[in-house]
Amino acid sequence: MKSKVYIFCIYLLFPLLVNASNLKSVALISVSSQYDEQKVDKIKSKLEKVGYKVTDKYLHQVVSDFGYVNNDYSRAKNLTDALLDDDVEVIWFVRGGGGGFNLMPYLYKEMERLKSAKPKVLVGFSDVTAIHSFVNEYLKWDSLHSVVASYNKDMKDPDDKAISTNDLEPLPNIASILKSGISYKDVIPLNDIAKKGAAGELRGGNLTLVAASFATKFEPNFTGKVLLLEDVGTSFRQLDRSLQQILFMNKMEVNAIVFGQFYPLDPTDEQRLMYKSVIKKFADNFGKPVYYYPYIGHGRLNNPVILGKKVTITCSDEKLGYCNLSQK
Repeated sequence: MKSKVYIFCIYLLFPLLVNASNLKSVALISVSSQYDEQKVDKIKSKLEKVGYKVTDKYLHQVVSDFGYVNNDYSRAKNLTDALLDDDVEVIWFVRGGGGGFNLMPYLYKEMERLKSAKPKVLVGFSDVTAIHSFVNEYLKWDSLHSVVASYNKDMKDPDDKAISTNDLEPLPNIASILKSGISYKDVIPLNDIAKKGAAGELRGGNLTLVAASFATKFEPNFTGKVLLLEDVGTSFRQLDRSLQQILFMNKMEVNAIVFGQFYPLDPTDEQRLMYKSVIKKFADNFGKPVYYYPYIGHGRLNNPVILGKKVTITCSDEKLGYCNLSQK
């Protein structure tokens, strides 16, 4: 009987043991828009250079009529197989785009099988938000909202002077982040209640994907959570409409909302001000703490955060007017 109790306790602690490991085994995958196959060797080389053991066996692209890497069933099967692979510690998405939300019914159908899988760390953002949501909500795994494997500082050609998505954000040290957490200063409180600070499990990601889940059976339980929202290619009027939707929702009992970047990749001062003004207008009417930190998302920077893990926001120095966002 004692041995059974011991084994059960080890099973409960296993996610913590995974988080403290070196996390060297990486599976590349793509479940959204088609990717540039010529970049795969370069991605593997960059990841291997910093010590990862990389497999691309779950990359299988037969471009669909919608420009996805494959049909919904095939993309879901590839992802499910990767999630069930005991030799994989990290699943790193090659790119985002569209189509990830289509996989929710397939993942939901496999939920009981996936719950028995060895926990893994999923890395990516944008369309990957749908997959983050699934593993956070149903599998109770932490995941990393961070750069995709194709777009980051390490993948940018040094001779290329053109500005590109996340071209100033390096590949994250996943094991270090999961072990030591993150801490970011210069977080702006956008309403008075935000100055008191906030805390809760961090969820969310791309606004378009988060909003797609509203009023569906796949809508996560946001109650008591801190919601992260960012997006790209959204006009300030479209953003205003989406934020009005949140204001009009019957229930949005989050503890706080943190807004990342919404303005274009190479914005003018007027564009920065306009998007911030739209978010500030929302903050004035929301009644919950609202913060602004435009260094997460589709910009040149995309500071990593841990979804599924508690985040704490403290605002101790009112004279500076900034808050600190941390996860430990």
